[in-house]
Amino acid sequence: MTVKESPYSFKNPVLWGVLILYTIVAVYTMLHHELWGDEVHSWNIAKASVGFLDLIANTRYEGHPPLWYIILWTISKFTQDPVYMQLIHLVIACMLVILILFYSPFPFITRILIPFGYFFIYEYSILSRNYAIGVLLAFFICLVIHGNFKYKVLLYYILLFLMSNTHLVALLLAASFHLYFLLSQIEGRKKRTMLAFHILIGGIIFLFSLYFISPPSDSEMNAGFWMSRWNVNQINDVGQLPLIAFLPLPAWWNDHFWNTEFLLEAKNKYRLLNFLNPVIVLILLGAICIILRKYKKSLILFITNLALSFIVTIAVFPLTTPRYSGFIFIGFIVAYWLYCYQTSADRRNTRLVNILLIIQIIAGSFIVSKDIRLPFSNANKINEILKEVPQNEKIVTDYWAINTISAFADKSFYCIDMQKEMSYLLWNTELANVLKRPNRYYIGINTLFQQEGIRKLYLVSTRSPENLFKTDSKLATFFQVILIDKREGAIEKGSNLYLYEISSL
Repeated sequence: MTVKESPYSFKNPVLWGVLILYTIVAVYTMLHHELWGDEVHSWNIAKASVGFLDLIANTRYEGHPPLWYIILWTISKFTQDPVYMQLIHLVIACMLVILILFYSPFPFITRILIPFGYFFIYEYSILSRNYAIGVLLAFFICLVIHGNFKYKVLLYYILLFLMSNTHLVALLLAASFHLYFLLSQIEGRKKRTMLAFHILIGGIIFLFSLYFISPPSDSEMNAGFWMSRWNVNQINDVGQLPLIAFLPLPAWWNDHFWNTEFLLEAKNKYRLLNFLNPVIVLILLGAICIILRKYKKSLILFITNLALSFIVTIAVFPLTTPRYSGFIFIGFIVAYWLYCYQTSADRRNTRLVNILLIIQIIAGSFIVSKDIRLPFSNANKINEILKEVPQNEKIVTDYWAINTISAFADKSFYCIDMQKEMSYLLWNTELANVLKRPNRYYIGINTLFQQEGIRKLYLVSTRSPENLFKTDSKLATFFQVILIDKREGAIEKGSNLYLYEISSL
């Protein structure tokens, strides 16, 4: 069976217009997007690692493979400005769109719609994380897997290796890709020894990635951590994944709407949705099966990726945030890509796909407009806060604010929780033990006062006064705590800033 060539070339002015429009929207949105904790956390680790081996050792505590961190580490050798992290991520996002517009076999309208959906215009473009690089590599595999050129298999395995080392959800999709590849080998009547070889190579690649995903024994997020957090609700969570993946419109009535899904949030008020949501999930999955049914290998790829996502959600941790569940949608896109290589998309299938994409565009338009108008995070205002501290006064921070203060002030600060200078966080047992202390603010401040012979300091925190005193009941009892300034109103609920003056009574 021959692979159909894309009928659209670089000479098509409409596709160029779509690419230009996408780039303008993405650049404008990114210029208005304030980096938040998880984005700057990866950047802080990369720039603070003194060498490549140190970087690899630090990333072991992240639960992520190292590819994105290696990219950031390379950038940090030339600049300490996190804007360059955003720039490289924007380039990756635009490359994704170029592949969709000019190299995919999708129907014309479909390829125009895809770039403006929720995941492509926002979650995997504006937010600088280790997801978009996995999607880009998945699309390259789509181009390679049905190609006919020298060293095709070698290039396939290089891409599979890189994709597996971006994120756990990318690894799940990579495993689904490899099953598709193995089925193609069986279909081509390859020898059993060659099939066994491909199974072995794939297994080695995936085990390598799993090694980096599995944190070391002294990590806060080791196997015991996840086992202790497991609960039966994770079985019910699997039903949320398709809703978040295919209907990602946030709960627009919430102040902190990011990481929400409107049907899942609304069921707390409208009990009927507890019965309707499972029906909607079945309709969505039924529609996907109808779309892909003519090409069984594509359907198997999608089902495998979906099943693996379900298994991880049930057994390890819930993939119930859009950035995780979104890879189920990406799994559908790559399955449909391979489907369109082999089978002409009829009008019904095209209509179904375009309806799903229009829903994605509605969600993408909402989230982009909100991020442009509202602060996603107040982390970038840290230098404004620091200017309010009188000269020569002691400035400290707590463990969540370390990411913010290190990224934008570009220096280490004394962390009151950990009782030491820090420029980035490691999710190790030292951190876990500190967070279990009921009065860690009181202990840290009291110790610092005794060590340095001071009676006053300024604390930068992401905790509001209510949460701060709830975390440490002794703080207000033994010290005078005055809120000097605050930066509130962030979309991401953990990204507000507070400046406290704390002195002895």
